[in-house]
Amino acid sequence: MPFPYAWVKLNQSGDAERTVTPRAGHTLTPIRNAYVEGFFLFGGMDGRRNDQGNPAPNSDLFVLKLGARGECKWSPIELDAASQVPPARTLHSALATSADEIFIWGGIHSAMPFQTLQDGWILDTSCMEWKKVHFKAAPTGNRGSASRRMSGLIQDRSAEEAGRKKSSSLKLRGSKARASMSDRRGGG
Repeated sequence: MPFPYAWVKLNQSGDAERTVTPRAGHTLTPIRNAYVEGFFLFGGMDGRRNDQGNPAPNSDLFVLKLGARGECKWSPIELDAASQVPPARTLHSALATSADEIFIWGGIHSAMPFQTLQDGWILDTSCMEWKKVHFKAAPTGNRGSASRRMSGLIQDRSAEEAGRKKSSSLKLRGSKARASMSDRRGGG
């Protein structure tokens, strides 16, 4: 009995000069509206280097359109020259917030020196224009952050702030997490 799902290798068509380079750390966000239908690729790392010779992310923007029989075509998005463009980034998050908008958040701008971003941008796909998101309050340290680096213990801060005696903690793999749990139990 054949399986209902199968991997299909895509065949690129179009100009090789205007296609996406191999990369990592990018986002690919599906959008379907009256203006465009496809997957929007933003940012990532593709082997480019900065002035000091260190790996550097980019702010490339492409749309992938899928065709019949495994055909696909990458097209670069041409933005208005006056349009703002988010700083280059990798390992960021992206989400379609409506049929016309993609929201990107954070990421890494530079590895040497290490520089993370705490900014948000919205791409309006109806006019292909970026808009910077202005938040009411600036992020302050780790308090209230939605995610943390995945090593050691992750504690539910809302439980701590509510004054509960028992902390909600998750045990992660790794010697630091086990050591931290032992220390809390008094096992050294």
